[in-house]
Amino acid sequence: MYYPIQLPFVLNKDFTRVMSYHEKLVPECSEFIICFWQMTPKTNEQTQIKNVIIADGCIDLIADYDQKMLFFTGNQKTDFEYDIQTPTRFFGARMMPGAFYQLTELPAARAMDDYVLMQDVFKDFNTEQFFSASFDEAQLILQAYLTEKFEGKKANEYTQLFPRLSDKIPQTAKELYEHLFLSPRQCQRVFAKSFGLTPKMVLSILRFQRCLTILTSEQARPTDILTVTNYYDQSHFNKDFKQHLGITPLELVSRYKE
Repeated sequence: MYYPIQLPFVLNKDFTRVMSYHEKLVPECSEFIICFWQMTPKTNEQTQIKNVIIADGCIDLIADYDQKMLFFTGNQKTDFEYDIQTPTRFFGARMMPGAFYQLTELPAARAMDDYVLMQDVFKDFNTEQFFSASFDEAQLILQAYLTEKFEGKKANEYTQLFPRLSDKIPQTAKELYEHLFLSPRQCQRVFAKSFGLTPKMVLSILRFQRCLTILTSEQARPTDILTVTNYYDQSHFNKDFKQHLGITPLELVSRYKE
C-alpha cells in the first residue's frame, strides 16, 4: 500500500495555529484516489502562512473554494514556499501517482509544477454550479464525480507501481529498469507520461516517504533512524531528508511527539 504523508501541522507552527487539516479515505475509489482532504481556518484572523507541501509523486485535484478555482497540480520537489492568505478554505482529492494520466489521458508532466484547470479537461463539469454549493456539499459533489469517472476502470501497471514498490524499493535506477523490463530511455518516457517524474525522482520519493512512515509511527524512537539508514543510502540520508523536509530526522521525531 502507498499512503504518502503530508505534515503541515508538524512543519509550521503558524499553520497549526490558524488552520485545520484532515484526510478521509473512500474505499470505492481507493485504487485511484489515496484520500480526500480539507483545510479550513480555525480563526478569522487575516494573516499569511506557509504550507509546506511534501513531495509525494501525487497529482491532486484541488478546490480553492473561496477563490472559486478547481485545478490539478503536483510537485516534483517539496514546496517550502506555498503561501496561503487566511482565512481561506481548500479541499481536494490526492490521486495515486499514475491516476491523473489514466483519468485525463494528459501527460502527468503537464500538471507537475503547474496547474491544469478542471474546466479545460472535463467540459461536462459545471464549475459555476459547483462553487454555488456549500463547502460541505461541494466536497460531496467532487467525491461523487470522481468516483463515477473511475467507475469500471482498472488501475494500469503504472498506477499500481507506487503501491507495488513502496515496501520493496529498488536500490538503483538500473534495478528499476530491470524490474520493469524497460530500457533507460523507455522508462524515462513512460514515467514522464504517467508520473511527470524521472525514474530517479520516483525512487527518491518512495524512499523518503518510507522514511516518514517509519519515523512518524506511534512507537518511533530516535534509534529508529538507524533502521531507516540501513534501508537508505547512509551517506546521503541526512542530506536528502533535509532537502525533502527542511529538517533533520531527529527534529522530525521530536516535533511529531510534541
